[in-house]
Amino acid sequence: MKNGGVLLGFLPLVIYGVIAGIAGTSVSGVMIALIAAIAAFLIVGRSDLRKGMMMAWVNVAIFSVSLIAIGVFGIAWLIPYMGILIYTTLAVFTVGSILIGRPFTLQYAREMVDRTLWEKPRFIRANVLITGVWGGVFLVNLGFCGIAFLTPTLIGRIAQVSTYIFLAAAALFTFWYPEHVRKKIPVMVQ
Repeated sequence: MKNGGVLLGFLPLVIYGVIAGIAGTSVSGVMIALIAAIAAFLIVGRSDLRKGMMMAWVNVAIFSVSLIAIGVFGIAWLIPYMGILIYTTLAVFTVGSILIGRPFTLQYAREMVDRTLWEKPRFIRANVLITGVWGGVFLVNLGFCGIAFLTPTLIGRIAQVSTYIFLAAAALFTFWYPEHVRKKIPVMVQ
């Protein structure tokens, strides 16, 4: 997943959202969405799991635990809270990765740059910023999911669609910012 890097780590989220949006919030619709999200990630993201990429494991855990809770234990009341559960988990994980000094994007970024840059302060700061942007997006999307849950009308649907706009914005930032830093400082010396 080197070319897609961190962005492919969000494949389960996008697949789940699209399929759940089409299939609806019935138990069978959510089960199909969860299975598709997990299957797609296991096909495309298997190497990230083997490499111990934190985001890969968090995504697989979120969707696997949800699948077991809903499909095996019949905890159907969880379904309306799925967006809140997913974005809370992602936000806590992302902020936690920064707080422990291991912003999750570092793992992906290290696959794309020379080893001599790994410990450079600018490289680390860039990854803290990128991870922070993702954390901010997850928090905003958590708010949108709360609005969608509390207001299942047009406003709720707009909030739900807005989550994808913010994910796309974070993805664009993730592509743009490293290139911006490289152009500004051709060789990260500090």
